[in-house]
Amino acid sequence: MLGLSAAGYPLTQFAIQRLGRRGAVVTEFACCGLAIRDAGMVVAGVPSLLRRWPASLLWMELAAAVTAGGLGLRSAMDDESCKRANAEPGPAEMARRVAVGALFGLHTLRFWIYLRPDHGRKRSLID
Repeated sequence: MLGLSAAGYPLTQFAIQRLGRRGAVVTEFACCGLAIRDAGMVVAGVPSLLRRWPASLLWMELAAAVTAGGLGLRSAMDDESCKRANAEPGPAEMARRVAVGALFGLHTLRFWIYLRPDHGRKRSLID
C-alpha cells in the first residue's frame, strides 16, 4: 500500500496523458477524496491526538489536497483545457502538478508514520 501511495503522482499523470479528460476526472476524485478525508480528520480533532510533526503533516496534506483539487477542476471540466495542459503546460498546470506531487508525497509520509507502532500519537495517548 505504501508503494501505491508513493506512485500516486506518476499514476495520475499517466491517467491524464493516456485518458485525457477522463483521467483528469479520476485524478480529481483522488485529490478531492483525500481532501474530504483529511478535512474529516481535522474536524474530528485528530491533530490534537498526534505529535506535532504528524499533526503538521496532516494540515499540509489537507492544504495540498484542496489546492490540487481546485487547480485540477478546469482540466476535469473542459476537454480542450485538458488537451492544452497536456500539450503545453502553463503556470497553472505546473502548479497543479506540484500540488498533486506534494499531496501524494505528504500522504505517503503520513501513511508511513501511521504504520509505525505508535501511529504518530502523542506519548500520553499510547500508554
